Amino acid sequence: MLTGIPVSKGISIGEAHILDRSKLCILKQTLGASDIDKEITRFRIAIEQTKKQMQETKKKASGVADKYSIILDTYTLLLDDDILVNDTITKIRNEKINAEWAITESLNKSLLLFDNINDDYLKGKKDDLELVVHGVIKNLLGHSQNTLADIQKPVVLITHTLSPTDMLSIPRKHVLGLATEVGGKTSHLGIFASALGIPGVVGINSLTTKVNTGDQIIIDGINGKVIPNPTKKTLEHYKTKQLEHKKYERKLLKNIERPAITLDNYRIRLMANIESINEIKTLKSFGAEGVGLYRTEFLYLSSQSFPSERDLYENFKKAAQEIAPQPIIIRTLDIGMDKQPAFLKKNDEDNPALGLRGIRMSLANPELFSIQLRAILRASFYGNVKIMYPMISDVQEVIQANSLLDKVKEEMKEKQIPYNDDIEIGAVIETPSAVICSDQILKEVDFISIGTNDLIQYILAVDRMNEQVAHLYQPYNPAILKALKQVFDNARLAGKKVSICGELGGDPLATLFLLGLSNLDSLSMDPHAIPHVKKIIGQSDMKDAKKFTEQLLNLNTTNEINCFLNDEMRKRYPLDFQ
Repeated sequence: MLTGIPVSKGISIGEAHILDRSKLCILKQTLGASDIDKEITRFRIAIEQTKKQMQETKKKASGVADKYSIILDTYTLLLDDDILVNDTITKIRNEKINAEWAITESLNKSLLLFDNINDDYLKGKKDDLELVVHGVIKNLLGHSQNTLADIQKPVVLITHTLSPTDMLSIPRKHVLGLATEVGGKTSHLGIFASALGIPGVVGINSLTTKVNTGDQIIIDGINGKVIPNPTKKTLEHYKTKQLEHKKYERKLLKNIERPAITLDNYRIRLMANIESINEIKTLKSFGAEGVGLYRTEFLYLSSQSFPSERDLYENFKKAAQEIAPQPIIIRTLDIGMDKQPAFLKKNDEDNPALGLRGIRMSLANPELFSIQLRAILRASFYGNVKIMYPMISDVQEVIQANSLLDKVKEEMKEKQIPYNDDIEIGAVIETPSAVICSDQILKEVDFISIGTNDLIQYILAVDRMNEQVAHLYQPYNPAILKALKQVFDNARLAGKKVSICGELGGDPLATLFLLGLSNLDSLSMDPHAIPHVKKIIGQSDMKDAKKFTEQLLNLNTTNEINCFLNDEMRKRYPLDFQ
């Protein structure tokens, strides 16, 4: 049995098909002085060719996976990145080496930057960057590989990785499931597999060396397991599990428009985390009651210059109108100096995760911050828009941000530009200092949302993308649970709303615990997670939840908590935790 990262739920059973997507063999060549300009021209042609291929892929992706459009725009941006492109050209010219070798060295340099990124979503794009460069190298070499079109019967796809074009070429009727050696929860592989309804597991080291074409194989996209050549007993078990899961998924989507209400009539608003307005039209099909986190970073990362106020306003206005009357919470820019748009001045930092990012960067660039605030305020006239500041570590940052917001409001009043003067303001609690001082922060905002991804990493001092310490990233560590309780208690005393916008909010295993904290207003998550969480809420009552949470908080170790959680949730909700 092999273990990886589950990215698309479901069980698939079938014959393995190994697709060769191994890395190309690149040889270093030394150029003569007269060949350098020709080599640079050849490299630029390969870049433009890859861009065109990305745009063609983007057209094909329309209607299949809405998130894919913005991802492909980001891919195109990567092909314009100074480090990747200009650095490669400099290497070709100064070192007199061939383009294939030069861009490979530039890639390795860029990958080091990704290792320093603290935002999990952006960091998960490391594999995507490799795919982009792989595409450029293929164009340089004129290299072709076996394609998915060769598949003529139902199989389980096993490969090192899959490109965007590969994913769009998947013959859905023939691909029962997939497993790859690379990838993460936020990579394009997971997004597309989920959109196509193909059970998927990624991140299994040396997978293609442990499976042969023709082997019978099981993909467990629920628990992240891949089982080559299963025993008869294991096979029968998973066939039963497969049928049960399909029935369960169908039931989850019945009456999906109903709100999430406990047995004793306590309502929790379930909202969606999105990166693009293209996702909004699909939210109702998952029962989302608004957008609890609109990440604005891709509006900047996919632009070669700072987006104008009009561009931002038009985007936010459209989002507000499409989701209305439901709320949309727009998080202000959360990009740090470790990975920033080309139009911002670069500043190398020894520890970018602890550097100028989130609200710190916005306050350090007040003119640019004001542009975004004006755009959000203008859009607030057209819907239920709220503002949320990221990476707050001190109440003074909230005071400064609000002061700048008030100044922008006054300017808009003078110019008679309409906006909602009562727009709600929130802060993301995702640093240890914000937890400790949450009582003070709550005095300056209308609501708070807990960003559990960063909070867990900062409290435990663990980078979960670092494979050497990733096992120490434990969402159910006692320190995390006690930190959450402290924030919830302070919010209750302040009479303010509190939400969860990190991955913990979309984890059904955490739902009863979060309910038991007694002051939960909403959960915001990947839309696909909403039906499962909604079902758990509908089967729970607050009295039981509070008792459950008290028991959990009294446990001393992560292992005790995990065992208790798994055992008790299976006991209470046997059909939901198999």
